[in-house]
Amino acid sequence: MRLVWREIVRKQGTPRVLEYTCECEDIVYERCREGGLAYIRRTTRLDGVVQQIHETYRWRAKKTQDVWIALLNGEAR
Repeated sequence: MRLVWREIVRKQGTPRVLEYTCECEDIVYERCREGGLAYIRRTTRLDGVVQQIHETYRWRAKKTQDVWIALLNGEAR
């Protein structure tokens, strides 16, 4: 599964982070919920400094959970 990663155009509000991967890595993923929909955020760092933040499209919570599991299992990128 290939995910579409979009740059954040404008911040709508403060998302609720439901799950996240280890912050010791250069790329950190977060499963977020905001405004009744959910999405995955990818933060890329270099030497601890944030370089880029991308997000997937927003989906219903169940679809995002399925995509999250696929991402963690290496079946999505």
